[in-house]
Amino acid sequence: MPSPPKIKTVGDPQIKNQHSAIKNSPAPIAWAIAGSDSGGGAGIQADLKVMSAFGVHGCSVITALTAQNTLGVQSSEPVSDAMLRAQLQSLETDLPPAVIKTGMLGSADTCSILADFLGKLQVSSFQFPVPPVLVCDPVLKSTSGSNLLDPEALGILVQSLFPRVDILTPNLPEAEKLIGRKIESIEQAADLILAMGVKSVLIKGGHAEGGECRDFWSDGTQTLWLSSPRIETPSTHGTGCILASAIASVLARGQEMAEAVITAKTFLNQCLKSPANLGAGHGPMLIEPFRNNSDDRPYVVAGGGGSAPRKAVDGGGDSAAQNPESPPPATTEHSHLRRLSKIFVSDPAYFVTTCTKNRRRLLDNPTVHQILREEWEGALDRHGWAFGSYVVMPDHIHFFCKPTPEACKLSELMQHWKEWTSKRIKQELLLDDTVWQEEFFDHLLRSHESYSEKWNYVEQNPVRAGLAATAADWPYAGFIHYK
Repeated sequence: MPSPPKIKTVGDPQIKNQHSAIKNSPAPIAWAIAGSDSGGGAGIQADLKVMSAFGVHGCSVITALTAQNTLGVQSSEPVSDAMLRAQLQSLETDLPPAVIKTGMLGSADTCSILADFLGKLQVSSFQFPVPPVLVCDPVLKSTSGSNLLDPEALGILVQSLFPRVDILTPNLPEAEKLIGRKIESIEQAADLILAMGVKSVLIKGGHAEGGECRDFWSDGTQTLWLSSPRIETPSTHGTGCILASAIASVLARGQEMAEAVITAKTFLNQCLKSPANLGAGHGPMLIEPFRNNSDDRPYVVAGGGGSAPRKAVDGGGDSAAQNPESPPPATTEHSHLRRLSKIFVSDPAYFVTTCTKNRRRLLDNPTVHQILREEWEGALDRHGWAFGSYVVMPDHIHFFCKPTPEACKLSELMQHWKEWTSKRIKQELLLDDTVWQEEFFDHLLRSHESYSEKWNYVEQNPVRAGLAATAADWPYAGFIHYK
């Protein structure tokens, strides 16, 4: 059985080119719930810089004030319970988030208040039918080694918050603290953390020795090993905050979890290569708009969950004997689609993702699904586009499409398709508000290999895998249409 493919890629490379779309549409909202870093390199300050770099409007809930610089944390004091509640309630009533990112929580009282707030969160108050995604960076210590979470708070964090967390991002010492012993197997440690109730976990390998930094992500079904050459720099203050905030930002912009993890690691590598050269200790990094440079992207091994990734070498990759735990082979249907993708070798095509407004679960309806299919076929015919395969998820759609010489622009195709589907969906579901996000994400495909990479992503992504496992709840998982 072949070994898992090595993919040097990143989720949606067009994020860096979204500025015109961002100016013309409301930015998605994310909350950062964390401590304030007076040195400006981590905490709330770093969170908001990262969110801004991705075109996301960041709101802040400050849990603690710290006196710190690049040499360490000199003092820390939690905000009052009343002020913490006031910040949460103020944002809840006016600025509903697509994603919430938590960092330093500090005290047991803070953990309890946040858990109570999330538990009582009324979905209707946010005006969309699903709660925001929760990204949790379990900040136990600062980069300089100072304790940032009270010992009694850890139990509350695990018991009351973890069951609500969509992705947890511990480093190796934090993961060892959570499982209560030294890590011998990253995969087993991830399984133990998943058993605590989180939906997925990214264990960061920056504290390990060696020439490469290897991170491991799992949701219990799908896995990713992400490997990048170690970047030797003293400017490492705020790395955990930057990574978690980048994940939160691209989730708010519509990426899925596995894709978001890859994009965030790419962004962190970009930041690590851009030291601010400030301070005498662990200094901050420059946080600039996402450039998506190929040299910053990690090597990714998806699926197998067996061995850590090795850097690809000229002349071929690892053999099946080197990585025996390979993902299952593609189905006949997927193989057929790959054969069809040969039409991309000479002419370009596009991989497009469009999401519902605020990621509302609107698409798990048979009539809505029929509307999507009919309008997609009609849009392709009317506008001169060919080969319209697509995959429907509960709150977004992936398209594969190819223009003919007479085709209109992709933006015009998507605009008209959204207008037609929006009108019919609103009539069907009796909606008054917007159905689709204004922006969409596109990736130009110029080869069979680039098509295969995107199709492998769609085929292996955990959302699709979970939906396919519960087909009674979502009968259209992985539905393909082509012509």
